[in-house]
Amino acid sequence: MARKQRTFADKIAKGTGPRGEKCPVCGEVIQAIMMVRPYKTEKGTWRYRKMMVNVCKCNAKEVLVDVPDTI
Repeated sequence: MARKQRTFADKIAKGTGPRGEKCPVCGEVIQAIMMVRPYKTEKGTWRYRKMMVNVCKCNAKEVLVDVPDTI
């Protein structure tokens, strides 16, 4: 049984498309980004809160706005 021959263009096209699940609202691929936000402790020192956030076109403005965190 002969194997299907793929051209170089087919190999490149297979690996270049966007990966991940698509947003049902806007249709863009959802990207997980790590947000690092500083906050001040009760002692007055600064710490950093890291969190993973899923971002697409329809929620990017709400997520990426610099809002001060409350503990």
